[in-house]
Amino acid sequence: MRITFFRHSVWPLVSLTLLLVFQGLAAGLAAEAPRKTVPASAPRVALVIGNAAYARLRPLENPGKDADLIADRLRKLGFEVTLKANRELKAMSEDVEAFVQAIKQHGPDAVSVLYYAGHGLESDGINYLVPVDAEIKRKADIAGHAVSVKRIADRLSSAGNRVNILILDACRDNPFPEGAATANALLGLVPMGAVYGAFIASATGSGKAAFDGDNGHSPYTLALAQAIGAPGEKLEDVFKSVRRQVRLATAEQQIPWESTSIEADFYFVQPAPPPSPSAQLLAAATETDNLALFELLVDRFPGSEEAARARSVLQQRRAASADRAPANVSTAAEVLTRARKVRTPDAFDLVASLFPDSPEAAEARAAASRLREAAVLDSAGPTFEGRELISRLQDELARLACFGGQPSGMFDAPTVGGLRRASQLTDEHYLWYRPTMAALRALKKIDARDGCSRQKAAASPRCLRINNEDFCQ
Repeated sequence: MRITFFRHSVWPLVSLTLLLVFQGLAAGLAAEAPRKTVPASAPRVALVIGNAAYARLRPLENPGKDADLIADRLRKLGFEVTLKANRELKAMSEDVEAFVQAIKQHGPDAVSVLYYAGHGLESDGINYLVPVDAEIKRKADIAGHAVSVKRIADRLSSAGNRVNILILDACRDNPFPEGAATANALLGLVPMGAVYGAFIASATGSGKAAFDGDNGHSPYTLALAQAIGAPGEKLEDVFKSVRRQVRLATAEQQIPWESTSIEADFYFVQPAPPPSPSAQLLAAATETDNLALFELLVDRFPGSEEAARARSVLQQRRAASADRAPANVSTAAEVLTRARKVRTPDAFDLVASLFPDSPEAAEARAAASRLREAAVLDSAGPTFEGRELISRLQDELARLACFGGQPSGMFDAPTVGGLRRASQLTDEHYLWYRPTMAALRALKKIDARDGCSRQKAAASPRCLRINNEDFCQ
């Protein structure tokens, strides 16, 4: 909308004010709109490809077994799986096209997974999957003898559904003979730009080989097979777990990456429904063996199944305890203690609802608010750049007692050192020597009580040289 200002007229100012008000209301409503969760009933389809028997490149030991393992796991999770092995270029292209048509037939709510195990390459910033009949002697051969990952992602996106998951356990070892000109320049897949409706996961980054594994499966596929069966884990959290397990299993020699433009929440295994307030209160009463909590449960939720169990406990105890214990601040403290252990917004909400005027309620409300804010920041939230981003990083580092400098908006040595220390407080991987939104979001989710003041001093320093300056742990 374009607004022209005329001298001696107040109407343009009024129009601008109204415009800003309505924009603010719209932004507020958009921020409060809940993200959609893919229902458990959504159709699930998968294409699993394992390429091992290469004719002209180094053959691989494990992709076939890895593909069998993932196909089995996906079937158990309700996916309709098509399993292919040792595919040539023409067959791989046809497999992808047939899979896209299958997704379309299942409708816009379908969830698709395309898993590939085998050789993969990167050339001039483009990622490729290598069919078993590929004859690649020089860099110029790659585009005509391999399948572009970007093209696969675009084809999946064209199916019109909301969630497509492309998993690439590629770049296994070096496909070329020793001494070949391409031997070291093409390893690994580079992180890709977003493709709408696609979540792309790679076993390793550019310049790195993904381990094929020496126990029948690659480290990446083993971690993936375990992680996708965890109940209540969102798609993004599943791959965070995979990344952590692979990093540890390979002594940090292999770091997986993901790229996503998915807007809905997807669970391989749906989370259990949150416990009701009466169930949470019964759990707190049972854990603490506090009669006052059992009585509070009967009083607040008299018709619940939990209240019936509480009455039974009270009848057994009244012979030994004649006095009725009041539901006082100590009772609130015990429910709060349990909420701190559980660390869910619902657990803290219970404290605030049962003891609204107690000091514990104030802490519980603040804790629930922080957890919900962290959950929003994890997947959405605002983005910051430049000095503003650095200032916010410094504020978070100060909150966690990890910052020894003065907030300046400059990415200086104390900020780098603080990010390095804070990276030890979380399993989330971020680049501690750069100011990034990933670092800010990871810091936001760390409780101040778990900050750097609780860290033990390292036995020996670990240093990294950046711009001729050493930064040590």
